[in-house]
Amino acid sequence: MAVETEAHPSRTTFQLISQGPFARLWWAGLFSSMGDWVALFATLTLSARLGGSQAETAILVPLVARLLPGLFFVAIGGVLADRFNRKVMMIVADVGRGVFVLSLAFVDNLVQLFVVSLILELFTLLWQPSKEASIPNLVNTSDLATVNGLSLGAAYGTFPLGAALIWVLDLVPEFGFTEALDASPETLAFIVDAATFLISAALIASIVFPPRIRKPRTDKRGGLAAPLHDLREGVRFVATHRTIRTIVLGMAVGLFGGGVLFALGESYARRVVGADQQGFYALLFALGTGAAVGIIGASILGSRNARADVTFGFGLTLTGVSMLATAAVKTIIGAMGWIAFVGVGTGIAYVMGFSHLHENVEDEFRGRTFAALIALLRTGLLASLAVAGVAAKLLDDNFRSPFDNGTRNVIALGGVIVLLTAILSLWSVRDRFASPSETLKGLGRAANPFIDDEGPEKK
Repeated sequence: MAVETEAHPSRTTFQLISQGPFARLWWAGLFSSMGDWVALFATLTLSARLGGSQAETAILVPLVARLLPGLFFVAIGGVLADRFNRKVMMIVADVGRGVFVLSLAFVDNLVQLFVVSLILELFTLLWQPSKEASIPNLVNTSDLATVNGLSLGAAYGTFPLGAALIWVLDLVPEFGFTEALDASPETLAFIVDAATFLISAALIASIVFPPRIRKPRTDKRGGLAAPLHDLREGVRFVATHRTIRTIVLGMAVGLFGGGVLFALGESYARRVVGADQQGFYALLFALGTGAAVGIIGASILGSRNARADVTFGFGLTLTGVSMLATAAVKTIIGAMGWIAFVGVGTGIAYVMGFSHLHENVEDEFRGRTFAALIALLRTGLLASLAVAGVAAKLLDDNFRSPFDNGTRNVIALGGVIVLLTAILSLWSVRDRFASPSETLKGLGRAANPFIDDEGPEKK
């Protein structure tokens, strides 16, 4: 559960990012995320340069280095977040990333690049569970949906900022600055990147976190036995709590289904709706716009006390249905419309899923729960990226029209997976529905800006 705090009225979005401890954590997350994107773009450029004639294969080196730790080591970050001071964990992670990202300037082969990229990702996996576990201790429960929308914006909204920064740094050689500094554009990017991590560390160091109420430990295990016990305890907690398990698995399986749209996006634009590269960019724009609308909508619903677990299921339902419709359309306009709805549903499900976990997971298990979520999300995404292309080829020209297109078929299968996940999620919370009429009244009340909820704040 969220830590009990003195009741305060909900705060506006501007107040949340301009005042108080969460504002500093949000700005730290924004700088840290921008640093992550800059590091990713710069390492991709560096790997292509080091790969020479094998540049297409070489860029897989930093990507694999960033994916592997999330599959095998993220649980360690969750255990540490629950056992030790989370503020210290985040500062250590940011300083560590700042130091190691600078070392990339001295990398001269792909093996070194792989090792440093892997270490950077390990620090990121130490930072993320500590940050997510700290959020409910800094804000009111009624603000969690808005806060998660802001955090999602900071994490992925910095993607274009990171890309723009790399573009600007790539122009620097034309002005002769790199010759004066004896530095390549990638080196300048790594220097700027290190600065973003150090700024994040300084902001986190200035936050006064409320004291955590720790339950006395009943086991006296020492050495490696204690963290292993904590890891098993965290897995048991997620596995035995129905709504927590539903949200964690629902988000992971939903991302597996939705990931095929990312993997096959360019092929879909070209082979299904007959669009060129500009058409593919238009589809990406529609997806991003829809996600932004979904995030804003989820934040509004959360502030109106809509049930996060129920709204999560409806968000997944919208995503699954829209993916099925996306697979069926034949025009770029129709594809843009339905893909925008995919984004809306995804944004709602993501924000509400995180909000439900923040609100309902006890502080002592929060780090391990979010570590499990991060691991499963990465596994689901990696699995979908790995199988989507192969499955599309296997399903090509094996059925009669309109099912003779493998890309269309795989996206439809992804939609079915998301939709089934949504149905199971809603079925698991069926006891939350007092009656169909009461459910509709509750959603209407949550969406009505002229109704003021004056009931007691839910903790």
